[in-house]
Amino acid sequence: MMRFFIGITLVLFFTGVYAQGDLATADKYFKLKSYDKALPLFEDAVSNGVDDPMIHYKLAYCYTEQDATADKLKAIPHFEKALAGAGNYLPADTPMLLGELYHRNGQLNDARAHYANYRKTIKSNQKLINEIDRRLAMIDNAEKLMKQPLDTKIKNLGSIINSPLTEYNPVVATDESVMAYTSLRPNDGKNRSGEKYIEEIKISYNHAGNWSQPEVIDVASDYNVGTAGISPDGQHMLIFIGGAEGTGDLYFLHKTGNGWSDPEPLDSRINSKYRETTGSMTPDGKTIYFASDRPQGLGGLDIYRSDLLPSGEWSAPVNLGPSVNTPYDEDAPFIHPDKWTLFFTSDGHNSMGGRDIFVSRLFNEEWTTPENMGYPINTTFDDNYFTLSADGRKGYFASDRVGGQGGQDLYSIDMPEEESNIPLTMIKGRIFNRETGEPLATTIYMIDVESGKKLDFVYQPDPATGKYLIVLPPSKNYDMVIESEGFLPYTLNINVPGQTYFYELFQQISLEPIRQFDVTVGQRVEVRNAFYDSHEEAVADQKKTHEAKLIHSGDVDVYELMNDLIAAGDEEAIDYLLELINTEHPIEQVNFREDPRLEVAVRYFYYDESDESKFEQKNVGDKTVFSLPSVPVTEVAKRQLNEKDVPATIDPNVLNVTEKIYFLVDKSNLDPKYSASLNDILKLLKEHDELGIQISGYASSEGNEDYNRELSNKRAIAVLEYFNHKGVVRRRIVARGYGETKDDKSSAEESRRVEVKVILLEGHARISAP
Repeated sequence: MMRFFIGITLVLFFTGVYAQGDLATADKYFKLKSYDKALPLFEDAVSNGVDDPMIHYKLAYCYTEQDATADKLKAIPHFEKALAGAGNYLPADTPMLLGELYHRNGQLNDARAHYANYRKTIKSNQKLINEIDRRLAMIDNAEKLMKQPLDTKIKNLGSIINSPLTEYNPVVATDESVMAYTSLRPNDGKNRSGEKYIEEIKISYNHAGNWSQPEVIDVASDYNVGTAGISPDGQHMLIFIGGAEGTGDLYFLHKTGNGWSDPEPLDSRINSKYRETTGSMTPDGKTIYFASDRPQGLGGLDIYRSDLLPSGEWSAPVNLGPSVNTPYDEDAPFIHPDKWTLFFTSDGHNSMGGRDIFVSRLFNEEWTTPENMGYPINTTFDDNYFTLSADGRKGYFASDRVGGQGGQDLYSIDMPEEESNIPLTMIKGRIFNRETGEPLATTIYMIDVESGKKLDFVYQPDPATGKYLIVLPPSKNYDMVIESEGFLPYTLNINVPGQTYFYELFQQISLEPIRQFDVTVGQRVEVRNAFYDSHEEAVADQKKTHEAKLIHSGDVDVYELMNDLIAAGDEEAIDYLLELINTEHPIEQVNFREDPRLEVAVRYFYYDESDESKFEQKNVGDKTVFSLPSVPVTEVAKRQLNEKDVPATIDPNVLNVTEKIYFLVDKSNLDPKYSASLNDILKLLKEHDELGIQISGYASSEGNEDYNRELSNKRAIAVLEYFNHKGVVRRRIVARGYGETKDDKSSAEESRRVEVKVILLEGHARISAP
């Protein structure tokens, strides 16, 4: 008995000593709001037997101030112990805090009970009563939505992207090739922000369904910087740069060869002395939706719209009104490339709790009542910053739900089938110099031909790769006016089909200078389009591409699936799985030489045929571009496909006609005696536009090689100029000097010759006059 009493005394003694020492330090940190320092001391106290209700309360409160959701939820049992032991001595809002935690954790009945208990204590505070009633309504919303879960799969983007801290606001290019996002890092004290963490922008690239190691985009600022939006092609980024006293504005970053430009502030009509946080632009660059807490809103952050004026300035922003905005915060607008589907984040409307993702659609210039995106996209945690791929199949968002790696994490979602087919055409192309294989510095102007709009949007392909991405609505006819460095402007006419499904067009444009004797006399433009020409084919190939992404990203256990198929003896399924494994990213997969879906159009432009009267005047904004004649790609491709054979109007024997012209030693003067035979060829050319001539010049082996090549060139040029002066344009002439004759058996006279051969112009329809 005495031994037991001594044991009790020792426990009380050591507990008292602990409480009087470290607890005093913990209380000091708690009063200074240094919760990170107070937390481990309170944890040690409780683990050593301290059971004081106020200690449990303070420990619980320290947990609520942690970044990770899992740490916040550790507060629940300690708040419960505090309320059970000293409810009357705790802060009055303790039941509210506990109700919030139960609410976030999906323990809705417990949350409802604690909210109700708290409501009974605040009978005279109508504002708090309204807030409690709103939260009780959120619980009802959560119960309703959780009973009807969506058939979808949500995936954490993993440790390559997410960290133990916070990642949020993913902005993703339309084709999912690039993603930028905001990431928190500890404040190093080298800026004016006094916050514990500061923001930075990171960027990652998609390789066969896997995101690359993120890189930091360095933006010089004394305050927070974060992602705000991105253009559909990933070439331009909207970012937020904070200011003093909680303000902040939107800025543009533009892709350069090896990085990003310095920030450019948006128009002063969009940026204000208040706070503009996020934004999203339509694919044509004419409309921006953004969030701001400027006065005269409906409360908190509201979403506004501004349109680009012909002057190049933005119109006065218009609040989207009470159908979208509420007295609470509406943030992170994302306007889909279809230009009428708007996603945004809100802690108003019929939220399940915290921030939820909503969608509204523009019909007859009115926004529909926002719809909650449903469970499990939304949960009782904070779910926000949503973006969607152009085909509607893949979404990205941020959430602090349980199971993440820290605070908020980034997630992807396979959208429900009924939501994942959007009738748009996405053109993914590349433009390059055919001679060198290198990308060309290019500007592309899109003009809506049928509506008469002067300028739809200006696209600038990635200078490092030549790749571009354009999203267009169905049933449209566009002129692509293209300016490439070193070439005259030209125009491609593109017809977008009136499809009811998502449609991808892969495009390759190659340019090549046409030279005759080192003089550039024209340019060759080749367009290769690979596209889906039926709904069934489009759906099948998109399904395959989507399934291939799942394989590459690790969403499917390939080895387990393969073992199951082998065990079942399903050879057809095994072959399909192997095909998926070998499927690459679509733009890299397209064989622009042999793909059966290829549409190929080639046009040769010769400058001696392109006088000012032949140029087309294109009005693009406040700029006028004089373009070579338009190339109706589909029409030209079909015509060229059907005109590969010798036309019936031409005698095949004509193609055997060859005339030899001989020159004196060391001379390049054309002897007039050959005029008659050359005129016979000239007559054929005038009778048949499909015919041309090939001129080949030679020299004897006397003298050095360079001299002989120059002499052979001069002889060929003499014959070329004869025909050229007679009205035969360079488009119909192929001419080259070959230097000294290599045939040792040929006579001296034979080595000093020019041969003129009648030819059928290669793909004669392809090089006919525009």
